[in-house]
Amino acid sequence: MSEFNSKGTVLSVAPIPTTGEPTYKKLYGLSNVPEMGGTPEQIDVTNLEDGIKRSILGIQDTGTLDFEFFAAEGETDTTTQIRDTWNILRAYQTAGTKLRWKLEYPDGEGFVWDGTCSVRRQAVAVNQAIKFTLTVGLDSALTDI
Repeated sequence: MSEFNSKGTVLSVAPIPTTGEPTYKKLYGLSNVPEMGGTPEQIDVTNLEDGIKRSILGIQDTGTLDFEFFAAEGETDTTTQIRDTWNILRAYQTAGTKLRWKLEYPDGEGFVWDGTCSVRRQAVAVNQAIKFTLTVGLDSALTDI
């Protein structure tokens, strides 16, 4: 099995089309991806004859997904793309647009899901890069790609 690093991990977004496949826009400046998925809740199924507590897996709670991005300033094409990412996400947040998200890892695996977004600037300090956080609330299950 080959080893992979995180270089090349891509998050993309698209408005959900009424027909056909979505046209995704790559989001630039991604620096941190959350754990994808969640631990299912446990449902107690212990009966009075059991000698140990038993449980079965219930509903999976994925919570929200927080992605981190750099919010760079400057004169490079990449910086412009990062600023576009902030502006695009803010516009989707303001409109309350339901979106389709696609996360692709360098090994070709990943996830697709639907959800709305919220963005916020992170705290800043001396000699520190400015970052923002994208929070995605899930409206569907994570589907493997």
